[in-house]
Amino acid sequence: MLTPVKQPATHSVLLRSIISVGRVTPRDSVPGVLTSQALDWPGVLLEAGKNDVAAVDDIVGDRHYLSLNVDRKPLTLEVKGATGFRAFTIPPLSVWVSPGHDPLTLRLNSALRYLRVAIDTLHLGRLMGPSPDEAQPLRLRRAYGVAAPQIARLMLTLKDEADSGNPGGWAVVEAVTTALGHLLVRHAGVERTRLLRARGGLSGAARRRVLEMIDARLAARLTVEMLAREVGLSPAHFARAFKETMGRAPHQYLLWLRLERARRLLEPCGADLSDVAQRTGFADQAHFTRFFKRAYRITPGALVRQWQC
Repeated sequence: MLTPVKQPATHSVLLRSIISVGRVTPRDSVPGVLTSQALDWPGVLLEAGKNDVAAVDDIVGDRHYLSLNVDRKPLTLEVKGATGFRAFTIPPLSVWVSPGHDPLTLRLNSALRYLRVAIDTLHLGRLMGPSPDEAQPLRLRRAYGVAAPQIARLMLTLKDEADSGNPGGWAVVEAVTTALGHLLVRHAGVERTRLLRARGGLSGAARRRVLEMIDARLAARLTVEMLAREVGLSPAHFARAFKETMGRAPHQYLLWLRLERARRLLEPCGADLSDVAQRTGFADQAHFTRFFKRAYRITPGALVRQWQC
């Protein structure tokens, strides 16, 4: 795993990693400084340092974003709403939460010390759900100045784990992230998407049948047409209903499930990359490596070498 940053950096790698739309304006007067990072944890990114951002305009992140004020002074954010900008105060050791896929425009004039954690919405749903097959994206609302010592301690625990080289491995990161997720639901949660939809989504029987087929044939070439035919729906209707129920389009869900299974298959010592690629439905090792790195920001080979089996 990544160790603390040795050389100061002037831009946030974490923000660049999660923002899919919008613009970030850096602070020119005082450059930011990164003190630690963990960017190779599946579903979780972490970064600590001094703020290097002056403003963000209509940004959309693909993950839930948490920022802990670890400075001695309060932070003031000016957030744009329907009637203009409104000021919010974030006291020391308090958190502000920006949900994934929720556009945000704000201004801040501070070189505060921060701890940022970004968590994939479906990854968090998987950790908190009854089983990986029933995972749905965890929904949060925007919240400012959340004074929850437990959340602060868990975020700092993740930082300590990163700074020490992650001796506990993914199990520790996932356990802490799961606990963090439950606290976020308490302080910044909204009603979670139901597994069964009254209208618009798959019926309970259709959902179970599709997930059973996916699980049994994950290494095979599954298409939307095949899945739709299994439950007697047109491909277009099925694709809409599946996304409504599961939170992701069928091909995105299949890819996520294949990568998650591949990640688990890599854990035993001596795992063969080409075998893992074949068992999880990828065309070849190169195809598998490309998508794995895109999702987890590390190649499967590098991950296996880090474990030093």
